[in-house]
Amino acid sequence: MHAGPQSPRGRWIDYVEGDPEGIVARGEAIASLGRAMKASAATLEQVKSGADGQKGLAVAKLREVVGDSHGLLRQAGELYEPTGPVLVAYGEALADVQPKIKAHVDTCAALWSTFSALPGSVEPRGTGGWFQPEPDSPEAEQQAEEDAAKLAAYRAWEDEAGYWDADYDTWEAAFESAASGIGDVLEGKVEDGFWDNVDGFVAGLQKALSWAGLAVGILAIIFGGPILALIGGIIGLVALGLTIYQKIRGDAGWLQLGLAIAGVLPWGKLGKIASGKFSFADDMFGGVLGATAWRNAGSQAKELGFAYLFHGRGASGALGSLRQLATGNNPNGFGDVFLRLMTGKDVAAFEKLGDVTTGVLPALATASDLMHGLFAVPLKYDGWISKFTGHETIKEKVPAFDIVW
Repeated sequence: MHAGPQSPRGRWIDYVEGDPEGIVARGEAIASLGRAMKASAATLEQVKSGADGQKGLAVAKLREVVGDSHGLLRQAGELYEPTGPVLVAYGEALADVQPKIKAHVDTCAALWSTFSALPGSVEPRGTGGWFQPEPDSPEAEQQAEEDAAKLAAYRAWEDEAGYWDADYDTWEAAFESAASGIGDVLEGKVEDGFWDNVDGFVAGLQKALSWAGLAVGILAIIFGGPILALIGGIIGLVALGLTIYQKIRGDAGWLQLGLAIAGVLPWGKLGKIASGKFSFADDMFGGVLGATAWRNAGSQAKELGFAYLFHGRGASGALGSLRQLATGNNPNGFGDVFLRLMTGKDVAAFEKLGDVTTGVLPALATASDLMHGLFAVPLKYDGWISKFTGHETIKEKVPAFDIVW
């Protein structure tokens, strides 16, 4: 809801979500479960130690099955029982403050709507100047009344926003207290295992690779060339490997894995079928699995190395290499960059589109090659923009796009 600008304490005025009754009920259930766990643990410990006085082969087998489970059950109960009251306290605090915050938000929205509709200015307007009324004139009097009403309306909103700030502080303190209380209960008692730490590392690496892929993709549009294509391919290969790991660990679903695999298939290279040069090894992952991309990248690296030596070592050599990278892979200048920006293909790629034999299959393959670029590039940019804005991408809303394009 639009309730005006930020509050006096610099927050956007909004509701506080949550189900107080549900939180209290869950807290009471957790505390009850914790007590039951501890009672059950005491009973199992008696069975294990023989303190229950029972004898016989069946009882002996029962003691063998029980083992040390009573210790784990007691530990769980000791975690559950004190956690419940913390949730209950938060739920009760939320039940008290949530209606107040809602009322403040609704009031602020109404007051801001009134303020926005009023003529005038919060800062009093002058008289006697250019496009200003004369002092003591009826127009000046009306202007002063409008400004006073505008200022009064703003102060009414500001006061209500201040009340919202105060109640929001109360909620925030209750939330932080609950988080701190649960943290104190769990501190030193629940630790991540080796594979949990690996899972966290993989998730962080996936995020880093997504940003690295964004940077390489932008550079590939500006400069192009086999080195950047190869680096992008390596990033894609590693990302797919990490997605497979996440699927094995249950951190990714079949759809996510399927889209990751479909994303590396060379759909945009079907035009090569017409010339008989289509190769999955050369076209998947930017050619990482084939020899051609590595050979081309090596040749470009040598050219850049020669440029570095020719222009002198240090900063001047680096600038010379950068200039060589830009001009050597963009012989058509801005037009080449523009084509890559709009279609994902450079001038040379478009020249090769017409270098095929005649026939229905080559025509269809060439059309697919062209359409892939026209549709895939906007979807790629949508994904890049989502990294900064956080919006849901088109491919997330319609996963079929990720397979086809």
